[in-house]
Amino acid sequence: MFLDRIPVRLRLSLGHAIWMALLFLCVGFGLYRVVEHNLLRSVDASLLVSAQSIRDARFVRGFSPPLMERFLNQFFGEKYIQPYAQLVDLSGKISIKTDLRVSLPVTPKALARAERGLETLETFAPRRETDAPLRQVTLPVMRFGRFTGEFIQVGATLDSTFHTLREIVWVLWTSLPFGVVLSVVFGYLLTKRSLSPVTQMSEAAKKLGSDDLSVRLPLPPAKDELRQLAQTFNEMLDRLEDAFMRLRRFTGDVSHELRTPLAVLKGEAELALRRERSPEDYRTSLGTIMCEANHMTGIIEDLLLLARAESKAVAMSWMELSASDFVEELAHVVQPVYQGRGVNLHTSVAVNDRFLANPGYLTLALKNILLNAAKHSAAQSTVEFSMAEDGTDIIFVIADFGEGIPEDSVPYIFDPFYRADTARNRAAGGTGIGLSLAMALVKLHNGSIAVKSRPGEGAVFNVRIPQPLLSNPEKIVKSEPIQMLPIAAGNPSLA
Repeated sequence: MFLDRIPVRLRLSLGHAIWMALLFLCVGFGLYRVVEHNLLRSVDASLLVSAQSIRDARFVRGFSPPLMERFLNQFFGEKYIQPYAQLVDLSGKISIKTDLRVSLPVTPKALARAERGLETLETFAPRRETDAPLRQVTLPVMRFGRFTGEFIQVGATLDSTFHTLREIVWVLWTSLPFGVVLSVVFGYLLTKRSLSPVTQMSEAAKKLGSDDLSVRLPLPPAKDELRQLAQTFNEMLDRLEDAFMRLRRFTGDVSHELRTPLAVLKGEAELALRRERSPEDYRTSLGTIMCEANHMTGIIEDLLLLARAESKAVAMSWMELSASDFVEELAHVVQPVYQGRGVNLHTSVAVNDRFLANPGYLTLALKNILLNAAKHSAAQSTVEFSMAEDGTDIIFVIADFGEGIPEDSVPYIFDPFYRADTARNRAAGGTGIGLSLAMALVKLHNGSIAVKSRPGEGAVFNVRIPQPLLSNPEKIVKSEPIQMLPIAAGNPSLA
């Protein structure tokens, strides 16, 4: 549309000017009508009072032209031009008149009202176009409450009234363009001032770049929509900056994780090729190379599964599972790791009924959290693993009493390759993908993971799995054995 091509400032200014012009027109028209009505009422009041005074004086002092002129001068003075008065009967015969140039007949309307003793106010068009209209009152002469057949007519030209109205019209039409121009200028300045925060936001946004996301938009002083927009934009920048920091950290971590096994592979190959060696030495080198290759394969497979799970590119099917069997089988899978670390695993199930989940994905998610709890627990300590119901949700709680998580690290523990204590965690094994994969697999179930932890007091992981309300029951697989995944595919320590 044409309006879409006009700048916002000019568009708002023109819109403001159009509305102000319409307002001026409405106010001017209303003012004109009010002044016109009041002026005509003033003329009518003077006509009626003078006619009544002449009628009353006729019965007291007689009726003569000088008397009529005296009353006209008394009530009209010089305000109105050419006032006149006359006495006329039903036949139209004028007995007395003050102005020989004016002679108006009695209209049928005035005659009909005179029979009831009522006065009649009428306006007559001028004989010449340059003259003003005539305003006249026709007052019946009453005697003992009866109409005598005579009328007293008093009239005056409306030159003064029309002159005043013409001046008002001139003032209105003069002030209207001036007011519209002022409205456009004021509206443009006001719009420019109001949109100045948008200009500041635009200048600040130009300074943003992928290498520096620390710039924030200035907040307008007024608590309005523009301030809310700036706050929303700043919050988005906070999220973008956090995402870029996580991406940089992920890139560095994955490069470091892959560089170590590649360096081992290269070193073993160079060492084996440096000189002739015995078959036993070659067998040892090939074993080391195979181990590191399996480690790299595990990392890549985990990253691939993580990417597919986060993008929901994996097939999600629900299965009806027994709560007690599921917890028992999962504890059996992780038991070798717990025994190797000397950590006790205590399980409890407070769910009597069956529940719905994907056994493979949920097993892998919970297993990674359980392995993480074992890794950060001291020997002879206990990890509690419980399952309960909360309304329509299934809750898994994994609580350890180990070293805990630093408060500043809690928001990042689900990032790939993140380690709160890099040296210590690397010595304990693992690549830092386990919790990230657990979060992604839980989200496939439309669930969530909440963490509570304090340094030195352990950590509590709450895994909430909402139970789906499937409209098609055929999508639920029943009475199939639970297929538990191994601890890791080529990587025995995911967490």
